Amino acid sequence: MSAPVVVLAPLPLVLPRGRERVELQRDHARRAVRESALAISASLGELTKTADDVPLPSNGWFWSLSHSPAHVAGVVSAAPIGVDVEESREARPELVERILGHAELELFAARGEDGFLRTWTAKEALLKEFGLGLQALSCCCILRVDADSLELRFDDLRRTVHQFRFGTTLAAVCSASPERPRFVLHERPLLSRTAEPVA
Repeated sequence: MSAPVVVLAPLPLVLPRGRERVELQRDHARRAVRESALAISASLGELTKTADDVPLPSNGWFWSLSHSPAHVAGVVSAAPIGVDVEESREARPELVERILGHAELELFAARGEDGFLRTWTAKEALLKEFGLGLQALSCCCILRVDADSLELRFDDLRRTVHQFRFGTTLAAVCSASPERPRFVLHERPLLSRTAEPVA
């Protein structure tokens, strides 16, 4: 089994507003999923979701996508997988308190990090792997912090979430697969198939 390939790309600089903007973000994120499939020679069919917005396997392949105001991410894998991408932003104290527990804050403080963005993307990727929404956040707990990964506990399971920072943006991917994913960063919106692997 080949390692998952997380495809990351910027959105166009000028975006429409409202529903048209959301549709464009979704379209670009689905392009990232298809680029990830090409990278691991996975043959995808239709990309469909449940009524709860959970991706359904396509031709036996699991997939996940994410979009932020400026970037998209997509990944395909033989095992369930989740991806998240977010730009750095100032978080309200009540949101930080909801996302990070006291012990988690101490783990990051020991490294000189505030940890909010890393925690948010890691927990979001983990919940996506299991097809769950943010209501399950309280079931996730960070156990270990490394430079480019976090170890999380989810109920009785442990997962390593791999992360990749580019500029002020952070991507995170979570899967039961023991292989470290490869991150491929496009410099332009996904209109062509040229990208440089970065990790």
